Amino acid sequence: MHKIKNLPTSLVTALGLDRLGKRLRMTPPTLFAVISFALIAVTAILSSFTQLSFFRQAIIDQESVVISEMVTAIVREQQAGQQLSATDMDRYTEASAHAKLERTFHALENLSGVVLIKVFDRNKTIIWSNKPKLIGKRLTHHQEALTRAISGEVRAAFNVPEQATFPEEELPKFQLIEFYVPFRLDESSASDMATSGVVSIYRSPDELNRTIWHGLLLLWSVTWVGGLLLFIALYRLFLTVYHGQRKAESQLAKLSTEHERIIHIEKLSAMGQLVSEIAHQLNNPLVGVINLAELAEREVNNPQRVKELLGEVRQAGGHCRDFVQKMLLLNKVARYEPQQTDMIGLVRETIEFFRQSLGNESIVTLETPESPMMLEVDPVLIRHALFNLIHNAVEAAPKMPVAVSLTLDTRDGVTGCRLTVADTGPGLKPNVMAKLFTPFFTTKPSGTGLGLSVAQHIAVLHGGSIRAENRAEGGSCFTIWLPKQRRMHEIENSAG
Repeated sequence: MHKIKNLPTSLVTALGLDRLGKRLRMTPPTLFAVISFALIAVTAILSSFTQLSFFRQAIIDQESVVISEMVTAIVREQQAGQQLSATDMDRYTEASAHAKLERTFHALENLSGVVLIKVFDRNKTIIWSNKPKLIGKRLTHHQEALTRAISGEVRAAFNVPEQATFPEEELPKFQLIEFYVPFRLDESSASDMATSGVVSIYRSPDELNRTIWHGLLLLWSVTWVGGLLLFIALYRLFLTVYHGQRKAESQLAKLSTEHERIIHIEKLSAMGQLVSEIAHQLNNPLVGVINLAELAEREVNNPQRVKELLGEVRQAGGHCRDFVQKMLLLNKVARYEPQQTDMIGLVRETIEFFRQSLGNESIVTLETPESPMMLEVDPVLIRHALFNLIHNAVEAAPKMPVAVSLTLDTRDGVTGCRLTVADTGPGLKPNVMAKLFTPFFTTKPSGTGLGLSVAQHIAVLHGGSIRAENRAEGGSCFTIWLPKQRRMHEIENSAG
């Protein structure tokens, strides 16, 4: 059950939609829809503004190139027909030169939205304009753009209505785009220079803006349609995951309920088996006591026979008492009182106690490390577990040596010790191995089947384990592994 309750967090929890949804009184799908739509809308709006700036500048730059190519073509055509020369630019005040400049640059007025045309020489003096009153003056709103155009760059600048204008230009009160386009005359005396002059064209941005807005509307339409499709796809995906998660959680809740019910049934079954085994263990001696008592009643005139029967009754009662004491040991095992213990001394004391208490002639050897081995254990419980293992080993092979060893051992990065008891008996059969640590399972006629199960409980209580296996050279081997120091959460779990 512990593993079932600690599943990975769901998508809703991971995104934090459950808490936020409760605060805003929205369901997770609604909240996700609002947040995702807002994010996509903000992204689309920011993208639109970025596209507006970029797209507008790209179109203006492209328009500048088109005008530059047109000016270059006009100038070359006039120069090829010997209709315009560098001398005409120097003598722009003369009627013949003015006429040539007029024929050359007047064609630019046919461009859509043209409001004003100015032709500058390299000295930034206006040598021709479609407004003759400007000729001979040095009027410009963008000195830097004009300077860079003289250097050979094609420039474009905006004239806003709030900007101060020259009265002579008579410009309208709306935004204009001013293009600065350089041109070159091959026979110019300044042949080493980049340009011979600059044409300044003021155009209304209406047509250009229409082109820009048409392109932007198309681009924004694609962007918003794509964003809407993305929102629909994300929302449908979220709904699929969300409902799938809810369905999985519902199924998990049902499984958890069923799991708890099964565990409860297993506990009841185990309890019933325990009660059955206890009743069985007590029933046999008690039946014998009743039968012996009935026999004693019949032999009341034979004191010697009554004495013998009472002896057998006392022996049966002793069996019941021993079994009850074994059962009381389970409650004693539950009292876990750890302390720093010298394991080498504890094992030696247990072996000596075994020899004195049973008076057995079996040889019990001990192998320990040279350095002291201190562990945090309950010495009473460990001594009891070791005593049972040695006793079982001696019963498996009477009058044969039993080897006990204590060594340092590290498992999964945890330092501890390995306590091993090995015998030279017949070994463990597979069917016996499977039930070896089951309570009340025994292969001995007089056994209770609690020794090994109690030993296993003691090992687990210390955060360790017990293992049984057959030896290659014959006999069996029981190994208890104990950590050097138990972690607090393991002690709490065992107590629980």
